[in-house]
Amino acid sequence: MLTENKYKALELETPGLYELEGLEIGVTSNCNFKCDYCCAYRRDDGSKVSAEEAIRLIRDIPTLKRVRLSGGEVTMRFEDCVKIVAYCTENGISTQLNTNGSLLSPERIRRLKEAGLSNIHLSFNFTDAESFAAYYGMDPRVYAKVIENIRLCVELGLETVLETLLFGPTQENMPAISAMVHDLGVRIHEIQNSIVMDHAERAGWNAVASRESLVRSVEELIANRRPDTDLYLTCMDRFLDKLGFKEEPGVYFSNCVDGKKQLHLHGNGDILICELCRPEVIGNVYEGTDLKTIYANRPKALDEFLEKLPCPAYDAVFPAGV
Repeated sequence: MLTENKYKALELETPGLYELEGLEIGVTSNCNFKCDYCCAYRRDDGSKVSAEEAIRLIRDIPTLKRVRLSGGEVTMRFEDCVKIVAYCTENGISTQLNTNGSLLSPERIRRLKEAGLSNIHLSFNFTDAESFAAYYGMDPRVYAKVIENIRLCVELGLETVLETLLFGPTQENMPAISAMVHDLGVRIHEIQNSIVMDHAERAGWNAVASRESLVRSVEELIANRRPDTDLYLTCMDRFLDKLGFKEEPGVYFSNCVDGKKQLHLHGNGDILICELCRPEVIGNVYEGTDLKTIYANRPKALDEFLEKLPCPAYDAVFPAGV
């Protein structure tokens, strides 16, 4: 039986027992983009996870409900992605593919759809080719290709999610970004709050939106949300009451599950609490760490994380407890 296809299903549950329900797999560390905000763990180190290896690991985790495929740029190993998605579909595990969208094609999108991909997740931060090119270090013509592929994903029936970072370069343009997301036919828009991260290779990510800009942008997004669009606001759950934010139909402040019931697997076997905000290695699947029992036999770093539950998103909005 297939699982219900509900975006952010794990994050919308009330946090409870710590167990491995979500696994993000870095199918490849290589990427064709040079994003200014990239904080990928050991980016471009050549590490990869084959479909056969991923399936072997997935098969051994009875609590698993969702697999996310990420990179690098995950579609650089497209055939592995299709095989992993097909296996998960056959075994009732939902799947998400995180991609920059530049290497997709009608045939690839159809094959992902046929394999049973639950949703495809693309970054969308700019409404013009020039800004896109300057920030991602790409030829401006790539922007048109990404836009074309977003439309194709929608037209060919893939549940499509566009994610926008709410940070310095986007905070004044959120209404226009939201309008373009809708014009592209996408009905799930995720807003990722900015986070201060010392491990980011480039300074771009740390262009954190001010508290005032965050509040203004979120209020504008909620007020202008189209009735047929679901808005997911990420990395805001720890302070939504403090800033006066409230959920309503079609507006979701998803709970953070990283380290609590989701972990990241890098191509070299390293297991991370979270690649984005806490790329701390807590074990390695090739050096004896068993994902099936990792919460029953918690490594010290994971135990300390669960005891303290640090939140860099909170620290960015309320520095030094302000």
